[in-house]
Amino acid sequence: MAVIGIDLGTTNSLAAYWDGGEVRLITDENGQTLFPSVVGYIENEGLTVGKAAKERLLTHGKDTVSSFKRFMGTDKTYELGGKEYKPMELSAMVLERIKRNAECFLKEEIEEAIITVPAYFNDKQRSDTKNAAKIAGLKADRLINEPSAAALAYRMKCQADDMTLLVFDFGGGTLDLSYVECFDNIIEIVAVAGDNYLGGDDIDRLIAQYFCRENGIDTEGLDVGKYAELIKAAETVKIRLETEKETEMELSVNEQIYRTALNDDVLFEICMPLFGKIKKLFLRILNDAESSVSSIDDLIMVGGSSRLSVVKRFLTELLGKEPVVLGQTDQVVAMGAGVYAGIRSRNEDIRDMLLTDVCPFTLGIECWHKETSTQGYLLPTIERNSTLPACVHKKLVTISDYQTEISVKIYQGEEYYAKDNVFLGEVSIPVEPAPAGRAGIDVYFTYDINGILYVEVANSQNVRRHILLANQKLSDAELKKYMKDMEELLIPPIQMKENQEILAELNRYYEESSGNLRRQLGYLIMRFENGLQSGRNHIVRRVVEDTKRQLELLEARKECEEEFLFDGELKFYEEDDIMQEEAEGDDYE
Repeated sequence: MAVIGIDLGTTNSLAAYWDGGEVRLITDENGQTLFPSVVGYIENEGLTVGKAAKERLLTHGKDTVSSFKRFMGTDKTYELGGKEYKPMELSAMVLERIKRNAECFLKEEIEEAIITVPAYFNDKQRSDTKNAAKIAGLKADRLINEPSAAALAYRMKCQADDMTLLVFDFGGGTLDLSYVECFDNIIEIVAVAGDNYLGGDDIDRLIAQYFCRENGIDTEGLDVGKYAELIKAAETVKIRLETEKETEMELSVNEQIYRTALNDDVLFEICMPLFGKIKKLFLRILNDAESSVSSIDDLIMVGGSSRLSVVKRFLTELLGKEPVVLGQTDQVVAMGAGVYAGIRSRNEDIRDMLLTDVCPFTLGIECWHKETSTQGYLLPTIERNSTLPACVHKKLVTISDYQTEISVKIYQGEEYYAKDNVFLGEVSIPVEPAPAGRAGIDVYFTYDINGILYVEVANSQNVRRHILLANQKLSDAELKKYMKDMEELLIPPIQMKENQEILAELNRYYEESSGNLRRQLGYLIMRFENGLQSGRNHIVRRVVEDTKRQLELLEARKECEEEFLFDGELKFYEEDDIMQEEAEGDDYE
């Protein structure tokens, strides 16, 4: 049985697999790799999916739906053949057809699918994606972010030394940015930003609006079929401008022919509102990554909409460097998913490749200020862009006199007031009655790479309560496994046995030394501890490896009475790489 990677796209979907040391795309019965993410209804025949449905978009707009991925995780419904369908169910139809294509192509059953999602998909959207896979008969335990998959594909093609990448994934309905650091066989996602409602479809609408303004056409007066024709004409013009310097858009309305000439300069101006939104996302991701444009080695463009010359022109002006286009931009994410499928199946060629990821949204607790109690605010617990898996501890105290219980309400989002974020769940625990602020609890958040959040609370009497929040329904056996995994993740790096032994050895050398050597060892101990508490996995790995190397050097020089010196060659990481641990105050529940 095979493991495949699937890029479940807004406009088109693709599938790939790892074979013979390289990734290969899966084709359908017509030899096509792109599978349109479109579902339609044909009277007396039923539902149709893919190319056949796409061909009916223009002529049977009421009976055909597309771009439903944009509304994944919402209650929006589409009516086809007198029956309503949610975006999750429509996505399941696309996935089921891709599964059948893959089994026919590979001539074996599909054991598992690695499905890509926009980096900015929230918990509900990811949950709906997994449920869609389940409906389609696919096991899909692992979702990976689309730009993460693109970074993986790029790294496999460009086996360079350490590098920093910014992945710009601009699809039909979504835009994702990822700041990526690559070193050795590790690809670490440092920060993500994005907009689930910004993509090539918006460029089509901007072109259509421009065309109507130029010709005095009232879009509200167009029926559904004519509006679909307008959007299709705008999309055709957009595609032509990928290769042509100038083209013309034409549309017949009420038996009158309207025409408008367009070129790259006009399109660039038309897209300025969209470019403004993109610029804000760039500023945000650089701020979250605590970086600058000068630190980026390559800007990688992926996604079908990134083919537009005006998009490339905007990015060049914004960053002052030419973006890198990796082959067919609409295939890169699928190819990265195919690479990860090879990793997942423990393929000899790439099983040691490691891809880390980050939490796209902040996870927090509803708390209250002592002075006011009108609205609860969100106390960020696991901040957005924290490296996964992540484990964070917070202390909460009572806000009312002789309070007997604390209810920990858990939210996901970036808004200040808790109610404006996505509610995930809650867990309550009794506390000893005491004056406000005297009784408290410990709260532990543990979030793994599969999007499963484990929250444990404990009071002063060592009574413990917990809740496990997953973006999928888990069996009893799976629950037990995840609970065990989460308990292991609760051990922070500084408390791990191996790291405690390193710290003890450093302290032993410190006790035996004096003068300049002792001062340098004190500095090394401080940097080692800060590195372990940084919250970033690649810093933890690096600081452990390099401290071991320093200890080996100390041991080798032990018999000599040479002074141990830190020089440029032995400096194991830049000072700014270490994130100093902030002092934590008490928050109120």
